[in-house]
Parts: sequence; structure tokens; C-alpha cells
Amino acid sequence: MSPILEVCCGSLASALRAVEGGAERIELCSALSLDGLTPSTGTLCLLRARYPELRIHVLIRPREGDFVYTEDELQLMEADIRAAAAFGATAIVAGALTPDATIDIEATRRLRQAAPQLPFTFHRAFDRITDQTEALEQLISLGCDRVLTSGGAATAEAGIPQISRLVSQAAGRITILPGGGVNSTNARRILDLTGATEIHGSCSCRLPDGSALTSPEEVAAVLRSINH
Repeated sequence: MSPILEVCCGSLASALRAVEGGAERIELCSALSLDGLTPSTGTLCLLRARYPELRIHVLIRPREGDFVYTEDELQLMEADIRAAAAFGATAIVAGALTPDATIDIEATRRLRQAAPQLPFTFHRAFDRITDQTEALEQLISLGCDRVLTSGGAATAEAGIPQISRLVSQAAGRITILPGGGVNSTNARRILDLTGATEIHGSCSCRLPDGSALTSPEEVAAVLRSINH
């Protein structure tokens, strides 16, 4: 089976450009400058109508900052998950931590159960956890399907040793999705050295105003590199 590229898209324009470059799966969010927030329902609806076969993994994150949520915030996230499921999300991307940077098991269970029919990715809040070995077992027990991680390092390439350990520990029970600084020059190396079968990147270019937008050319280049 060919490796899978998930393109992180922070806007409708980026999502359209990702598909233009050949992406078959995206993580849809907004406000990438804030490390990603919940996208609008309208964006999801438009993409689903235009691309019925596109796999759309929807990020659920109600605000910037940490991943320690109040009861009101959790109820908001549950409502956003149900809405995303109703309007065509293929999978949900979310997660919650305790104040001492461990998996918030009860909060994550609630998020997982808000749309139990959809696959669930625990996002890069995982990289704030010191004991990733224990955390991975907890996510498996919670029924999570994948975890997005740089192995706790600044980039997935720098985190190759830890990502490789996580892949070995997972042993097929959960998918390890390397992400962080992934591009067409390192994607193949990350997959080869970690044993991962999926990879995550924004495939973006900088615009004159300093903002970032998905580059169809970079999407195509990453796909070529991982499928050579």
C-alpha cells in the first residue's frame, strides 16, 4: 500500500490548492498562524459538495493556547464534532490535556464519543507530554485511531528516533502520523526511518504579505517523493 499524505489546510483556498496538487486527504482547520482552530461549517460543506471523495479530517480546537479545557469549552467541542460529522467530515482531530500535561482521559473520551462512528486523531498536544509511552497506551485504550506527532521534537525529522519507537510500540494498534516541518526533501526519509505509513504536512509557500498558502506544486512534489 502506498504511503498516505495528509495536507494540513488552514483555509478554503489552501484546501482547493491541495486538491489541485493531488491530495486525497486533508486536515481542515482555520487560523494556522495560531496552530489551527476549528474551521467553519460552511468551508466543510463547500468542500464536501465539490469533492465527494475527498477525505476531510476536521480539527476541533475552540481557541488558541493550551489544551486544558473548561466544561463549557468541552461542550462546545462536542457540539462542533457532531456538526462536523453531520456535514461530511471523514474523521475528527482533537485532544485534551490535564494541567500537568498528561492525557485528559475523561475529556478525550467525551470528544471521541461525540461522533463514535468517525475515526479520531489525537493531535500534536501529544508532543507536550513527557511520558509518551504511557500516553500512547492511554490513547489506544480510548479507541483513538491515530496520533499526530513530531516525537516531541521541533520537527518530525528531528523526532525520527522517538517516532520510530512509537511506531514499534503501536504495533498496528494505532497509526502514528508524523508531522511538523514535513516537505518534499524529507518526507521519504521520515517514512523510511520511522516505519510510518502516513505523513502530515502543510505543503505551503509564503505569500508577499507573510501569510502561508498551500502550494499545489509542493503537494505534488511530496506525493512524488513518498511514492517513488
